[in-house]
Amino acid sequence: MQNRREFLKKMAIGAATLHSAPSLLSAKGEKLVKGVRTPVSPNSFVNIGLIGKGGMGTSDTLTALSVDGVKLVGVCDLYDKRLNEARAQWGNELFITKEYKEILSRKDIDAVIIATPDHWHQPIAIEAMNAGKHVYCEKPVIHKLGEGKALIEIQKKSGVLFQVGSQGMASLGNRAARLLVQQGVIGPVNFVDGQFTGAPGRLNAYTAPDDASEETIWWSRFLGNAPKIPFTPQHFFAWRNWKAYGTGIAGDLFVHVLSSIHYIMDAIGPEKVYTTGGIRYYTDGSRDTPDIMLGYFDYPDRNNLGAFTVQLGANYVDGVSKKWGSMDFRIVGAKGSLDVGWDKVVLKTIEDVNIKDFEVLGQLGQGMDVPEKISPREFVFHAENGYRGGHYDHHFNFINGIRNNTPLTADVLFAVRTAAPALLSYESYLQNKAIEWDAQNLKIKK
Repeated sequence: MQNRREFLKKMAIGAATLHSAPSLLSAKGEKLVKGVRTPVSPNSFVNIGLIGKGGMGTSDTLTALSVDGVKLVGVCDLYDKRLNEARAQWGNELFITKEYKEILSRKDIDAVIIATPDHWHQPIAIEAMNAGKHVYCEKPVIHKLGEGKALIEIQKKSGVLFQVGSQGMASLGNRAARLLVQQGVIGPVNFVDGQFTGAPGRLNAYTAPDDASEETIWWSRFLGNAPKIPFTPQHFFAWRNWKAYGTGIAGDLFVHVLSSIHYIMDAIGPEKVYTTGGIRYYTDGSRDTPDIMLGYFDYPDRNNLGAFTVQLGANYVDGVSKKWGSMDFRIVGAKGSLDVGWDKVVLKTIEDVNIKDFEVLGQLGQGMDVPEKISPREFVFHAENGYRGGHYDHHFNFINGIRNNTPLTADVLFAVRTAAPALLSYESYLQNKAIEWDAQNLKIKK
């Protein structure tokens, strides 16, 4: 459908709600209770800090700021240029720093967005929760399988809210698919397919920004617990290519579809994972993680919705197929299939549909409850014009949770359970074998 850069450019931000109406909140971020204004945080706004102003961190922040009553107080990044861009974008009064601990120490910050390389997600999130900050952490929230339990324990101890940045699962399309699957419209589910493709780039074409140096980038902090190597700009700017900082294609892309599947199916994880692939094109030393991966995940029947196998693939050397699985994946059941997007769902069945089954979508509204009939066996569900997408829905959930102390769907346990199969996928590739997983206890079966 589109590559990562196009995807980031097209991300919708703005106004639809998930569980409550925005009219319950004033522009100043206050809750109206029987006509009386009461503060919803220690500050007049929900004040946020951004840690990691790359492409995703910037997009997350823009979306969060589109929710009424949210204010950006501080930004941390390791690169001088991005800090200067932050002030140019959000105002000279913005607090900027290269030291994330200075963001966490500020009393006027209620929540942080963590959009760093993957190997920094868990350590910063733990420090943030210990500092009493609510956390919105990009996926996957862990870099190693063993990091998950500490996140869960610290969140429980601290009592702050934790949400993972897998935004698609909050979209109208995902919510409609969940209701249709649970209504039994496509019967027991047996298969899910999601594919990602991107056109190949030129080899040996990487050029670092002119000002990239150890004077402008805090290189030792970037490395953190990764192997110590001399300053290498390509590692800093293309960190997803490298296993020391990222989690490969599986942690970058597969995790999005896994999050949607877990939400739609009320799943907690697969029982077996197998992945194959390799570096087929980018053999010039620009990465040590695969540019092509095929992952298979066997899920048990947990809620009488069906035992199913998930097939996820990614090919960074395919400019023809134009697929982006997180926004376009297929769920197949014994009675039909759902093609699931963020603002559109296509239902196809082998028998005529009982349209009374669609009544459950009335709780969503926003156009999803008025499907377009193509035939008695095919219906298309569209979000109404003006729907602003899963990104807004997801950030609204997070901010609304902070204001009203309401639980989150994509909480820390959900985050770890969706990250784990993605990490297992990469581990399976490395070990060249299938891995059996105990999803309930978050451990590999011996």
